[in-house]
Amino acid sequence: MVEIDWTGEDVRALRAAMRRSRYEFARLVGVTPRTVVLWENGRTTRMHAASQRLLDRVVSEADPVVVARFERSVTTGQDTAVDHADTDSALETHTQLGREIGLDKEVGDDDVRRRELLACIGVGLTGPAAALVAGEPEKMLATLDAGSISERRLGQLEQTVEALGKRVVQVPPHELLHPTLEQFRTVRGVLAQRQATHHQVRLVRTAGRLANVVGEILFNEGHFGQARLWYGTAIHAAQDIGDRYSEDIALAGLAYLPTYSDKPKEVLSLLAGRLDDNPTNGPAAAWLWGMAARAYASLDNADQFARCIEKSARALENAGQEELTVGIFSYRPEKLAFYQAIGYSRLGRAAETAKAAACALVRYDPQETMEPALVRFEHATALLSAGEIDEACSVATQAITSHHTYIGLTVTKRATQFDAALAGFRGRAVTEWRQHARSVVESARTRA
Repeated sequence: MVEIDWTGEDVRALRAAMRRSRYEFARLVGVTPRTVVLWENGRTTRMHAASQRLLDRVVSEADPVVVARFERSVTTGQDTAVDHADTDSALETHTQLGREIGLDKEVGDDDVRRRELLACIGVGLTGPAAALVAGEPEKMLATLDAGSISERRLGQLEQTVEALGKRVVQVPPHELLHPTLEQFRTVRGVLAQRQATHHQVRLVRTAGRLANVVGEILFNEGHFGQARLWYGTAIHAAQDIGDRYSEDIALAGLAYLPTYSDKPKEVLSLLAGRLDDNPTNGPAAAWLWGMAARAYASLDNADQFARCIEKSARALENAGQEELTVGIFSYRPEKLAFYQAIGYSRLGRAAETAKAAACALVRYDPQETMEPALVRFEHATALLSAGEIDEACSVATQAITSHHTYIGLTVTKRATQFDAALAGFRGRAVTEWRQHARSVVESARTRA
């Protein structure tokens, strides 16, 4: 097969060989129709490597007849390049005429489809009419998104990502995966077009935050490798626009992966560069110090745990109330109390664990699906260490039987750890716990 160093002429030749409209070709490649227009009109001197790979893939997957037709077209174009100037001129005229005919055909096809739709309305939405009703709005949206985005449209995208960041802690996360990915694709498509600079910055921030939501969903479903990729995308997007806050939020999310893989040293290594800057203001900085505090407690370093908790608390004190939103884009006092409970539990300080857990539970939104359950497990673990077996089992059972609790990765992991800690204990409370926990623990083993 001919090796292609893609140009606008080559793109036009491939589309002609495939006999596709610009819209159909754009859908096949995975870009917007306006991107195809820019390619074909030669608005960029050299196509990006990623775009060339997309086109290479389309050629590699095309029907052999299409490939042969495309190769003939490309080869003819290369041979003609050494002809005389009058031949070049004639070819250019012929090519321009072909473009105009092709465009006229697309317009004509659209006109025919519109007449078909109007004719079919009276006889019910079947056949061509059904396809038109389903497809035309999507075409219009793609066309509208190909231009400069309006302030209202951009505001809607920003509101959507904030709502997703809140809902992802209030519903089973996997329910939001598809709508989040759809929003991400929309924003990515709009970003591919030229936008006003201030709009471009806000779009990049929105894309990064959507990537953060996807990372959160994948983490809670146990897909650590994919979650790492999406958190990394969120960090990259924030770095591109100098958004330190969003970068810190994504970094805190990324730190979940070694935290729940029981690798506290990796957590500290991941956060070291940022914490060396001694961030002191706002929820994102507070979250990073909180993650470090958890890691130090797991390493039985009580002094560093206390130091990081204090820094986390001070960073929260410097935050305005409007910054303390529910969801994954902030860090609130209840989360600080939760991390204190985790640390005290790891350090074997039962009374302080119970106090911090109670403080956290009072403040948590009852609709949250996972963290309140995790708080209860920390309290139950501390009670178990103190010999309060029945009370520990009662608190742990409440953690998994609450109708708000989503039994995801984090909850199943803690349930399994608590069940393992009960080995050798007997009694009615232990039996009741195991009856309720059996399906949860088995689910964890299946995941493993």
